[in-house]
Amino acid sequence: MSPPLLGQYASYAERRSREQPVSTAAPAVSIVTVALNAASTIARTIQSVQAQSFLSIEHVLVDGGSRDGTFDIIKRLARMQDYCISETDRGISDAFNKGVALARGRFVQILNADDWLSPDQIARGIAALERSGADFAFGDLIFYEQGRPVFHYAGDPDYARVIHRRWPSVGHPTMLVARDAFARIGLFDPAYRNAMDYDWLLRLHRAGGRGIYCPQIVGHMTHDGVSNRQFARTIEEVKEIVIAHGRNRLLAGMEARGRRFKTGVAQPMRRHLKPLYRLVRRTINPAYRPAPAE
Repeated sequence: MSPPLLGQYASYAERRSREQPVSTAAPAVSIVTVALNAASTIARTIQSVQAQSFLSIEHVLVDGGSRDGTFDIIKRLARMQDYCISETDRGISDAFNKGVALARGRFVQILNADDWLSPDQIARGIAALERSGADFAFGDLIFYEQGRPVFHYAGDPDYARVIHRRWPSVGHPTMLVARDAFARIGLFDPAYRNAMDYDWLLRLHRAGGRGIYCPQIVGHMTHDGVSNRQFARTIEEVKEIVIAHGRNRLLAGMEARGRRFKTGVAQPMRRHLKPLYRLVRRTINPAYRPAPAE
């Protein structure tokens, strides 16, 4: 089954038009945040959007029917130009797709409910896109555990060289995307629960889309999200995605087994042999930088 198109979620755009008629010019940027029982982190995410130095921004918040007070926090903090809904969904991809359909900006950024922006992140993304004419801009990502930075991932300006066989170092909390890219290639595929953003990025690349790396863009991400907790499933989905896009099945399977082995070895090493872990990880992954506090 093909990934859904924007038109298949048109009812959400129509719903917003009825509930929130346009009274001013559309914003340049829409930040889309999906949330489910994120009461402990959602305020930080929202505040990072509202602290942006670039002012033409709306925040579209899609709650999946939280029961911990998340939606109460969203309603309390949302501004007049923002839009929020709360309803059950069919998974993260479905929630993302609702958010993109509700967005009115020319550019869209997906920002999960436990991630946050640097104060000038959007302004730097806009400048990079206007300067380059690229379909998306991306940068570096700092990962946190229990509120502490644990490592830094540098974005890969040469991501196109490896994207056909693995998830490149293009962190979605740093990606500012031209909205018309969704109109060209479709939305997130609900067949994937962990690696849907990699599938979308690979489809855009294969359709001729282009990204620009901007090292001044720095996003912030907690390291205990779904894709990190379920690394085996994420690796399996990446394997399925590359095969679906023409990668040899045997070769893709061997690469997936290698990633599972490396991750399985790295986790206990990181807990008990941190200096060795940092050395090994930096050797096999040039994007990795240990954080000063690690």
